[in-house]
Amino acid sequence: MSGPPRPDPLTHDQRRARRPVGASRLLRSRSDRRLAGVAGGVAAFTGADPLRVRLLFALVVPLSLGIAVPGYLLLWALLPLEPG
Repeated sequence: MSGPPRPDPLTHDQRRARRPVGASRLLRSRSDRRLAGVAGGVAAFTGADPLRVRLLFALVVPLSLGIAVPGYLLLWALLPLEPG
């Protein structure tokens, strides 16, 4: 049986240091875009290389029999464009 939750032993600044390196919000990229900026925005958010995100999407589309395309279009429609 587990007891009450233990308090986090890290200070506030140390907890902030654990945040991901990428952007704080998921936005479509203005600078790193080929079609709509979705892959560039996802890459910036996760801290990944944009080319790898695009290659992953190019692999997922045929493997999912095209189901990933509406997901991309949905992200295109819902994600705001990063401020200019």
